[in-house]
Amino acid sequence: MKLKIRTMALLELSTWISTRFENPRPSKRTAQHWCVSGAVPAKKIGNKWFVDTDAEQLETGNDLVDQVLRAG
Repeated sequence: MKLKIRTMALLELSTWISTRFENPRPSKRTAQHWCVSGAVPAKKIGNKWFVDTDAEQLETGNDLVDQVLRAG
């Protein structure tokens, strides 16, 4: 049996906002809402949000396709 180990490239939320968006940038609160709702693949560690940039790159924008890809 072959185990699949997935590593995560985590980027702190405010850093992700500044690298991902040009002006106008969303507020940190808006981005936190995206994390909570699952719109952005993120993990809360302590009281900070970190975006999983590897998982974000794999997203297609189609919810059904993304669910299938995450399951595999």
